[in-house]
Amino acid sequence: MSRRHSVDGGFSLSTGRRDMTLQLVTPPAAEPVTLAQAKAYLRAGYDAEDELILQLVRAARERVEAETGRALITRTYREVLDDWAVPGRFAPPGQLRLPMPPLIAVGEIVFLDEEDAETEWPADQYFVDTDADPGRIAVRGRSTFPRPPRAIAGIRITFEAGYGTDPEDVPSALRDAVLRLTAEGYARREAVGNSPLPLSVQALLAPYRRVRI
Repeated sequence: MSRRHSVDGGFSLSTGRRDMTLQLVTPPAAEPVTLAQAKAYLRAGYDAEDELILQLVRAARERVEAETGRALITRTYREVLDDWAVPGRFAPPGQLRLPMPPLIAVGEIVFLDEEDAETEWPADQYFVDTDADPGRIAVRGRSTFPRPPRAIAGIRITFEAGYGTDPEDVPSALRDAVLRLTAEGYARREAVGNSPLPLSVQALLAPYRRVRI
């Protein structure tokens, strides 16, 4: 079982490997489009296809998220890093952009040692900027992040991301894109997968593709 200790003091930036792993801890509790909305858009009047439509909505939402690099409905992620200096996301002195915006909150930042003992970084030692797009964390009072205590997978960041818990919280253009992709899949009776996006969907997603990290 892992152990947790308090942490104090700061260290210089590590220059080791820069691999990362993003894990979904708590999936979204809803889709950005309800079953009723999808059925109305598809003009599907029967309940027999409800399960298929729900699967198509989920696949469409996942495609939109993959294309934009954004979380539509609130969920919790855990990211494991070797080092703070993630290419394209680290900005000295002491700032790191987090993936899958918009950022809602950072739950905790934990360091792990060679024996998997956990040391939580006190929240008063870093600042969380949820107004930035993408959201970011920044060190308070010094110019560098604490050095992780082991060479690989020594940093674990748990954070919440998404536009909100309700479908209406999601920008209408992204919801419209989900509906259109759902309709594409419904017409073929299969999810859109990696097939080319319709031009109308590309246009809807274009303003949201600025963030790819």
